[in-house]
Amino acid sequence: MNVEGTILTDFSPSWFGNPDRKVRRRTSCSKKKYTIMTRTLSKIFSFLWTVVKTLLLTYAVAFSIAGTALLIYGYILVTKPIRDVTRLIDHNPKETLYMRDYRVTLRAQGKSDVLKQRSVPLDSISKVLQNSVIAAEDDGFFTHPGIDIEAILRAAEYNKDKNKIMRGASTITQQLAKNLFCDHDKNFIRKAKELGYTLLLEKYLSKERILELYLNYAQWGENIFGCEAASQEYYKKSCARLTLSEASRLAATLAMPSRVSPLNANSIFIQKRVEVIANNLYRRHLVDDSGYATVSGLVPPKDTAQIDTFIYTR
Repeated sequence: MNVEGTILTDFSPSWFGNPDRKVRRRTSCSKKKYTIMTRTLSKIFSFLWTVVKTLLLTYAVAFSIAGTALLIYGYILVTKPIRDVTRLIDHNPKETLYMRDYRVTLRAQGKSDVLKQRSVPLDSISKVLQNSVIAAEDDGFFTHPGIDIEAILRAAEYNKDKNKIMRGASTITQQLAKNLFCDHDKNFIRKAKELGYTLLLEKYLSKERILELYLNYAQWGENIFGCEAASQEYYKKSCARLTLSEASRLAATLAMPSRVSPLNANSIFIQKRVEVIANNLYRRHLVDDSGYATVSGLVPPKDTAQIDTFIYTR
């Protein structure tokens, strides 16, 4: 009886199967699982990379569009003042920014917002009115580049002596820039904007065109803008036909157009203004002794170096 053989037979390797085959099977399964996992991870990473690339491309396009739009907007913003000014070379605006804001103020006060204004070319405006306005508002108009440094220093010295602000030094170009393009807030931003437009007006427009625009859009009364409307309102005639006396009194009202009238013969303010206008006209040989007396009602000064020629009040 071969018990041992039987026992050996019963517990032989064939009873448990082939260990090498099981190892190979386990190895094969592990490789398959690894391959599947690798492929899955590869697909996940591939999908994530596609998402990342799509997002990056989307952001790149978006930022590119935004950047381009910003550049275009910046260009428009920077060049707008130039376009605003160059359009004035051969175009008369319907109204100035000041006129628009002034109408709002009139309505708020319960008054009529109808403004009298009519533009006329410079050659239809009498030379005596042109000279009187320059003598009143900006005696160095044809010699300075839009900003009168000498006038600024003189005004500063005068105000210092008086210990209060009584005189300004805004030129005709500065006043035009303020009326056309700026609000009337007294702050640094508005002054900087006014300065920028002043320099642009001087660069792109001739002095004659600047004067023409100023005369046509300056305020000459509560509802009166422009010298033609003013001449018709006060003297019932075209501004081309104004006399020296009429022109000088009209020019004298520009400092306080809604408070004084050129027809007020008793106005001390008007009288002081026309005297300085006469002084400037006389000093520049734009009127003779007779013309000086006509404007001011005074005898011409013997020494023109001693006369008061400073009139800026803006």
